[in-house]
Amino acid sequence: MENKYEELLMFRSAGSYPSEYDKSQRQTLRIYAAKFRLKGGVLLFGNRRVIKTKEEAMGLFQEFHSSPIGGHTGVLKTRTAICSRFYWYGMSVDIGNWVSHVWELIGIDLTGPLPKTSSGFQYIMTATDYFSKWVEAFPLKSKSAAEVAHQLCSLIYRHGCPKRILSDQGREFVNELNSRLCSLMKIERSVTAAYHPQTNGLDEKTNDNIKRALRKLVNSQQNDWDVYLDASLFSLRSKVHTTTKYTPFRLMYGREATYPSEVPVEVP
Repeated sequence: MENKYEELLMFRSAGSYPSEYDKSQRQTLRIYAAKFRLKGGVLLFGNRRVIKTKEEAMGLFQEFHSSPIGGHTGVLKTRTAICSRFYWYGMSVDIGNWVSHVWELIGIDLTGPLPKTSSGFQYIMTATDYFSKWVEAFPLKSKSAAEVAHQLCSLIYRHGCPKRILSDQGREFVNELNSRLCSLMKIERSVTAAYHPQTNGLDEKTNDNIKRALRKLVNSQQNDWDVYLDASLFSLRSKVHTTTKYTPFRLMYGREATYPSEVPVEVP
C-alpha cells in the first residue's frame, strides 16, 4: 500500500518512473496517476488526502468511530465521514470490516479463588474483545450471578453492547439473571460445550497472562493483587499482540499508550 503511493508521489512530483517498470507498467501508472494531484507536497485524490499506510488508516478509523467524538456510529455514517476527507485503496471494505468487528464478540471468564485481599476480593472476572484483544478485568468478592451481572453492566456502559458474549457453562454465567440481562440488551449468548472448553481459549489465556503479571507485583502473601490489577491490564493493553501485530491500545484508540517516561519535562 505504501509503496504504491510513493510511486504515485514520485511520478506526480518529478515525472519519474520506478526503474524496473516496462512500457506497459509506465502507461498504467500514467493513467492511474491522472486521478491524483499534489498540493503543497501532499498527495490528493480529488480533494481528499491520500492515506499511505494501513496504520494511519486504522488510526483515522479509531478517531472517527471508536473515540468519544466518533460516537461508535454505524458503517454508513463512519464510511461517509472518513471517505469525504481521506482516500486509500479498499477503504470502503476496510471500514465495513472494522466497524463490524470492534467490540462485536467478547469472551468472559472467571479466575479464582485467589488469596483474599483486604477489600474482600477473591475472584477476577475478565472480558476480552476478540478483535482488538483489549482486556477488561473486575475484582469480585464472590462469583455470584448478581456480581457478574453488575460487572457486565459496567462493561456495557463503558464500551457499548457487544453482539455476542462467549462464556463457559458456569452457573455465574448461565442463569436466569444474566440470561434476562442479555435478552434485554439484545446480546446473543454462546456457551462453550463441556467437552470443548478450548472454544473460549482466548479469555483463558488472558487469565493466565494477568496472573503471571500479578505474581511479579504482589507481596509475599499475595493478598494485595487487586491493587495491581489495573497496572497489569495497562501492560497487556500496551504490548503488541502476536495475532493482530498491533497493541490493543492502538486498535481501541488509534494511538499508542503514553508511558510516564514519554511525558515531556518542562525546563524552567
